[in-house]
Amino acid sequence: MIRAIFRDSAIMSQRPIGLFLRSFFDNFIAALMMLMGMKRAFEHLHPTPIQFLTFLLGSLLTSFTFDFISEGWPGEIQPIGFASYLIPPFLWLVVGVFLAQRYGVWRFVLSPVILWLAADILVGLLQSTIQWAGQAGLLPSIVETWIPNLYLVVFAWPTAALMFIFGRRLVWAWWWRVVGIVVSVAVLFSWSTVFSDQRLWFAAETVIPETEPHITEESAFYVQPLLLNRALAQIQTGTVGKTDWYFLGVGGAAYQSVFRREVESVQSLFDTRFTTDGHSIVLINDDDTTLSQPIATRTSISKALETIGQRMNKDEDVLFLFLTSHGSADGTFELNHQPLQIQSLTPAWLRDELDKAGIYWRVVVISSCFSGAFIPSLQTSSSLIITAAEATKTSFGCTDDADFTYFGRAFFDEALRQEHSLVDAFQAAKQTIAAREKEEGFTPSQPQISLGKDMEKSLPMFEQELFPPQ
Repeated sequence: MIRAIFRDSAIMSQRPIGLFLRSFFDNFIAALMMLMGMKRAFEHLHPTPIQFLTFLLGSLLTSFTFDFISEGWPGEIQPIGFASYLIPPFLWLVVGVFLAQRYGVWRFVLSPVILWLAADILVGLLQSTIQWAGQAGLLPSIVETWIPNLYLVVFAWPTAALMFIFGRRLVWAWWWRVVGIVVSVAVLFSWSTVFSDQRLWFAAETVIPETEPHITEESAFYVQPLLLNRALAQIQTGTVGKTDWYFLGVGGAAYQSVFRREVESVQSLFDTRFTTDGHSIVLINDDDTTLSQPIATRTSISKALETIGQRMNKDEDVLFLFLTSHGSADGTFELNHQPLQIQSLTPAWLRDELDKAGIYWRVVVISSCFSGAFIPSLQTSSSLIITAAEATKTSFGCTDDADFTYFGRAFFDEALRQEHSLVDAFQAAKQTIAAREKEEGFTPSQPQISLGKDMEKSLPMFEQELFPPQ
């Protein structure tokens, strides 16, 4: 027969509340001893039903406190989280029943679960304190990097310690102790993984109602034709005997504002630093400008090219066409303004529209993935074609919070502010982009350039009018 392993409590008071409190604090002492691996923990243990219910409630409150600190206010209680949390105590009850039947000591029924719950309260308070200190910025940065690992150790500590002291007290073989610790910790982490998304308290999510895009408003159907016609009407006729540069900018994808910002910035650069004021127009797909700027569609681009072709002197004036958006591997340039059904641009379509507009001298700059696919179709002896990527490569930097793509910043915002040659600016931008992509670990986009023979001869003369005097 196994000798008695529990000492009867000395009754400090005949009142039930006094006995309850003594047992309560003794159980905490037992849990501390257990966490330190001391088998004397059993001498302080009082495994009674009322103690079990008290520590179960305390453990729930401790876990709730940790979730409340982590999630913050406002929030809401999650009943499912409470249900999932009751699984470990239930499993320890099962273990207690097994041990009680196996060794004939009925106090074992509640001993494991009470020790585990008391220890869970202690480590839960420790975790809550660390979490609060971390969120309050009271912990050194080096300590914060170790917190996730510390949480894992603290999480497994009560379970491993419980199996360890039971193994010592019941004189299990060393390998049984190891098996018990490994299995119990594995079950604990399995439970944690399965219910990893469950909390006792969740922060309230602020739901921002989705607004309808301006393009679906009735006013947009009336104002868009007016905006396009007004923009086209402001394009001035070229001066005979002088090279005039015309600028057409297209921001293709409405769901990322970087393309709008890039087009607007490039137009501002050309109108203020260069000589396109009165000869420029932008077509932009962006919800913020739907009621103030003409949108970019095949129709509006075609009309803009047609108008520029009519206003310019074809033998001496130059079109600078800048397109920025997403591109696809099949060689298309995306035009998108949901929920409108807009056709994207293909190389063949763009070449056909340029030819129909009668525009002879062309500088076309395309900033999109796979934009090099446009070069074969757009090549002429009187064209300069620059693309942000080779036909099989992606370009980078089209994040919604950016002002420029990687190519746009390197070519327009940096190189063109320093160089007085489009070709030199391209070469400088190409080096800048290659260095940035290498530094950030991206596959090289390999920007491309194609310069026709006639354009190569005439470009230096044209650039004398484009760039301000040095």
